Amino acid sequence: MHPILEEFLDKWVWPTMPGAPGAEFRLHLTKEKCLKGWEISLQRTLGEIEEELGREDEVWKKERALRGYAAEGVHMSIKQMSGQLLSVDIADQERYIDLQRMRARQIWDECKHSKLHADVLLGKGWIKNERELMDIAQANAQPLPAYFGMSMMFPHIHPLARAAQNYYQEANACIGIMAYLDRVDDPLVRHEHLSQRDEELMHFMEGKFQIDFLCATAETQKPVEDALDYLLHQVGGIR
Repeated sequence: MHPILEEFLDKWVWPTMPGAPGAEFRLHLTKEKCLKGWEISLQRTLGEIEEELGREDEVWKKERALRGYAAEGVHMSIKQMSGQLLSVDIADQERYIDLQRMRARQIWDECKHSKLHADVLLGKGWIKNERELMDIAQANAQPLPAYFGMSMMFPHIHPLARAAQNYYQEANACIGIMAYLDRVDDPLVRHEHLSQRDEELMHFMEGKFQIDFLCATAETQKPVEDALDYLLHQVGGIR
């Protein structure tokens, strides 16, 4: 196992609050499904970084910032996260109020992340102001329509289905950030990642909390398993 992944697991995945009713289920999912996906994702990221650092120009930094802006732009973030808030019926609001608070916080986090990608583009002189990004297709084209399409479908599955997305995908985000901070020295690229690190971790912990404390029955566990299978197979290409 790669040391970066091992560090993440020891700090954030394996520790479990005593008595958490869904913890055994989460740890089973982790060992049977998530670990393989996280290891593959980390190796892909490290390979991309090695290739990027081998270039003689900074084009990769611009391309990455544009992709990041497209994935976490304000319009994309608000549309996606609002869909998650609406997944809880009025009658269930009291039951899932902690979940709703976390999702509301994540809307702000995701919108802020787009500004970090804009910081790189501004700092490198590739744009003069953020408004220019509205005329750049790369800054507005989301390459994973299935992922975001599924994300918007979660409300029609179960309020807790998105726990799979938070737990699995946000862990990939955390591990990817650790990889970039380990290998890249550029101050702007490090700023782009450092400012996201704690927030992405919070989003992962949101998923961990949901599974540990709200997914204790077959009824609440199945939609999490189904969504995780989709993310692994259809989005991650992992069989």
